[in-house]
Amino acid sequence: MCSFANTTVLSAALVKLFVASLYQLKYYYFPNESYQLKEVKMNPVSAELSKNDKTLLMQCKNLFSSNQVLEARQKVSVLLKRLTQNKELLELAFNIELRCQDFTRARAFYNSLSAGVVSKQEQQLLLISLLEAQEEHFKLLEQIDLYIKAYDSDVTMYFKYGIVAMAAGKIELAEQSFLRCINHHHELPHLSLNLGHIYKAKGESAKAVEYYRQFIRETPAQCGVGYWSMADLKDFTFLADDKIAIEGLLATESINIGNKALLNFALARACEQQQDFTLAFSTMSDANNILAHYRPFKQELFAGMVNSMITGIANTFTKTLACENFTPIFIVGMPRSGTTLVEQILASHSKVAATDELQYIERIGLELEKSGGYVTQLKKISDEQRQTYSESYCNQVQQYFGDYQPIVIDKNPNNFLHIGLIKALFPNAKIINVIRNPLDNGLSVFKQYFSRGHEYSYSMAGIISYWQGYLALMKHWKKLFGEGIYHLSYEKLTESPEAQIRSLLDYCQLTFEADCLSFYKSDRVVLTPSVSQVKQPINKRSVNSWQKYEQGITQFLPKFDSIIKQADALLD
Repeated sequence: MCSFANTTVLSAALVKLFVASLYQLKYYYFPNESYQLKEVKMNPVSAELSKNDKTLLMQCKNLFSSNQVLEARQKVSVLLKRLTQNKELLELAFNIELRCQDFTRARAFYNSLSAGVVSKQEQQLLLISLLEAQEEHFKLLEQIDLYIKAYDSDVTMYFKYGIVAMAAGKIELAEQSFLRCINHHHELPHLSLNLGHIYKAKGESAKAVEYYRQFIRETPAQCGVGYWSMADLKDFTFLADDKIAIEGLLATESINIGNKALLNFALARACEQQQDFTLAFSTMSDANNILAHYRPFKQELFAGMVNSMITGIANTFTKTLACENFTPIFIVGMPRSGTTLVEQILASHSKVAATDELQYIERIGLELEKSGGYVTQLKKISDEQRQTYSESYCNQVQQYFGDYQPIVIDKNPNNFLHIGLIKALFPNAKIINVIRNPLDNGLSVFKQYFSRGHEYSYSMAGIISYWQGYLALMKHWKKLFGEGIYHLSYEKLTESPEAQIRSLLDYCQLTFEADCLSFYKSDRVVLTPSVSQVKQPINKRSVNSWQKYEQGITQFLPKFDSIIKQADALLD
């Protein structure tokens, strides 16, 4: 384990870590390939170029298509010195900058292309690609809508419109768009999968299962995606025939390694449902071992990031700065700790509006990191910069609502990393840190498939390391901000719901409302795997659930004992 003490971390390495944690949409799956808007299609090399230039441009394209992006970028920059208005070269440069996530440069190439080099329709597609890469979902919806109206687009653009609507949390709009595509289903192999996701979010599990099974029939090469999607419903029980089918597929050589990982996760859920916890632990371990090989946990980078925040961030910000009439409520903690439950409780209050698992704070952190180092830049951030960032955040959040909402929930567990930044931007923000028994949480994380950004979850050792970093950082934030952070015990919430909910509302400076006790009756759409669990009253079924797997984790219990003591100390 890397010590959480004085450690110097290279800025470039931190950039990689931040990028890895961003853009964790709920509907990505392994492999990630089906519904993202692709790079703008590049035309064949123009005949107007010299023979040498055509050769060089083709080399650049080949480098880019083979994922040698930085080398392609370097060669393109040389060509651009001579070919400043070549459409193909500008398109390639635009696509390269999107891949590198340098949106300032991408915007510059977009402007060059828009200045008479491309048609209005091509210009619109370029803008769509730029907004998609920036995950500007609401602006992107608007632009796709304009494109469809202007060019009577084919069914593929309607499908993309539905995907973006899902990412923006507009589930009804996404459903309408997908259903419009239904007559062209043969052209859209992932339509049934995403319709399943729609009905999962709406809490209509039976209908979701129908579409997931349809996806498995239509797309056998990605059967693991379909089976895991069913397993992830939480309130779905596999049939005996399902288990036999999954075991057969795992023995099939034609199934790729990514789908085999998902099949193992699904099989683990089926075994768990049959109370065969030994086999369940074995199969979930097989799944995690596959993913760990392709997505290793960068433990030293994580430890270094935590250490740099502990040693470099202090509570030195003035407390007068804040967006007028705006109080964000940030819900943080380990994933699978009960954050969605807390969100649902608070969202049932008449004065509170909920959004999604937002990445806006993480993006500000990434911007700081790229501009000279996260901690370094945060330590010297000016009041003007703080105001700009806070107003930008507020404006982005308000896009989720028709009317201005003064109290808004931002439930992104990863934001525990950024509490220093949050307090710099919003001194009066409410921060709720949900703490669940580390053993229960560790097993819950280990058996959950995360598409991106949770590489620590692929091993018990990684989970322990991540918990240690989380607790070290939360201890630091508690020292800095004291009662400005509310530490909520998931177990206490299950033991005495009303008392805990009243205390939580007091912290948020909200009057008690009975609807917060009957949160499970809300028809609010939930976009996390916990959707079925928050549609029922609070219960203790998951408390001490780790004991079912005790035999598989015996060697890790001493370290978990130490972690439990540290977690309990936060609650004191």
